[in-house]
Amino acid sequence: MELISVADELGTPADVATLYHLLTRINRTLRTRDQGRNLSAGVASALWTIINHAPIRMSTLAERESVSAPTMSRIVAVLVDRGYIERTPDPGDGRARLLNPTAAGIELIADARTKRAQLLAEALDGLDADDRVTVGRGVTILAEALGMT
Repeated sequence: MELISVADELGTPADVATLYHLLTRINRTLRTRDQGRNLSAGVASALWTIINHAPIRMSTLAERESVSAPTMSRIVAVLVDRGYIERTPDPGDGRARLLNPTAAGIELIADARTKRAQLLAEALDGLDADDRVTVGRGVTILAEALGMT
């Protein structure tokens, strides 16, 4: 198995590249098997962050999502145009706007989470108990190392 060899010898650039490639493919597989969402990964991620940290300024959102301000501006415009978020005045700074999810945005992400979680659960169900624990622990450790928790 390719992933086991990566885990056993992780540290060389080729192994890290392989791990990155596998993580990207896993993410893509979960997205593509959940058709009908019509949101790119970046837009969906921004919407998830807005839902979980609202109200939030665009600059804070860009920082959390690790993208530039112009990129985040384009993402926010898509979300506003589709009715998934709304901009409201920041009571602490009249020049700034806060981003808040709409009911449609919350519903979209909740539905996507459910479908993608089901796909992930089905894949994990095919593993034995020890492998499920190993996958869960490994993903948690990696997320913590990347400062995602």
